[in-house]
Amino acid sequence: MENVALVLEGGGMRGIFTAGVLDGFIEKGVDFPYIIGVSMGAYTGASYVAKQKFRNKKVLIESVLDKDFINIKNFFTGKSLLHSDYIFTMMNKFKHPFDYDTFNKNNSKFLSVATDVESGLPYYFEKSDMVGFEKTLKASCAYPGITNLVEINEKHYIDGGVSDPVPYKKALADGNEKLVVVLTHPKGYVEKAPWYLKASSIVYKKHPKLVDILKTRHEEYNQRLKELEKLEEEGKVFIIRPEKDLSILSKDIKKLNHNFEDGYKKAMKFSKNLH
Repeated sequence: MENVALVLEGGGMRGIFTAGVLDGFIEKGVDFPYIIGVSMGAYTGASYVAKQKFRNKKVLIESVLDKDFINIKNFFTGKSLLHSDYIFTMMNKFKHPFDYDTFNKNNSKFLSVATDVESGLPYYFEKSDMVGFEKTLKASCAYPGITNLVEINEKHYIDGGVSDPVPYKKALADGNEKLVVVLTHPKGYVEKAPWYLKASSIVYKKHPKLVDILKTRHEEYNQRLKELEKLEEEGKVFIIRPEKDLSILSKDIKKLNHNFEDGYKKAMKFSKNLH
């Protein structure tokens, strides 16, 4: 598919839907020459590029079952609420090893989006400059309020969804003519001001531009959804989204499995229409 990009939204455990979509694509041999993911979209997208079917599902399900992955007690001790190293170190290197060889040999362009906390602008890590692969993905997934900032080459980054929640504009700017966009909220979803907004001016007081962008992030997100739907009407974008919503830290295994299957079935239907 020439000049067609795959755009992957984040969303924490909502990414289980994306995992289902990507496994369906792997099974049907659907390859995109350009993949851009933000936050959990970057994490799941990396396994798609590495052609590791079911890896994302195993990692996400096993993570929520582990009591140390999301630990409320950490909130009261000054530690990160989300133990992200569990995914980026334990899972990637030991429990479900990431296939770096296949990932690096894949000719598709892969970008992971993070937010530079000093400028408040998105930074797009390309596969070729992912020095310390786990760290770049960790930066893309550093959700405000529940994880720590990530330092890379003396710069600090936070979740890419803060500055570029659905990076379709970057995909178009890079010359792609059509997009397949995987969202993690159902149709009709409207983002509200986040729970951490009032505390952000205190927590991130050393990074005023980051605080400013956090204040309007939900409005920007809603605007982008409207723009995507308009592009879909024009035939430039094909949107794949779940029927049911999930919380970002959902531990409901039944709901997680349901959304995985929903994504998988939607990918199979999409793949069928390609032939």
